[in-house]
Amino acid sequence: MPPLGQAGGGHNRPTAERRRQIRRSLAKRDGACCFYCGTAFADLAEATLDHLIPQVQIPGWKLANLVLACYPCNQAKAGMLPQGFLRPVGRFAPGLRPRPTLLDRLRAALMRLPLAVRRAGGRRSLGAGVSA
Repeated sequence: MPPLGQAGGGHNRPTAERRRQIRRSLAKRDGACCFYCGTAFADLAEATLDHLIPQVQIPGWKLANLVLACYPCNQAKAGMLPQGFLRPVGRFAPGLRPRPTLLDRLRAALMRLPLAVRRAGGRRSLGAGVSA
């Protein structure tokens, strides 16, 4: 078996067991989510292995050139370089969603607040049975 940092040479696809080992290593290195859109994987079996630099340009399965990707992002990126895939500002290719920032999440929560207040009978709850 090749060392962990080198999953085989050329275009030889690693065995299924080796690909599982690579997924675990990449999840430990980068987190168990899609490198491109940030979608978390409930199970690493959902993740695909993507070559950052396409195999046509850099043959092989070295961990330094691999990332976890969801299927839609991997298919949308295809043989492109990452910068060509991610470049369109304000537009996202199929499978890509912007990762929400803290400000985005706060804005969304504030937008839901009036509905939550109406559902609570017009009273804002401060939690655990305490109200304003």
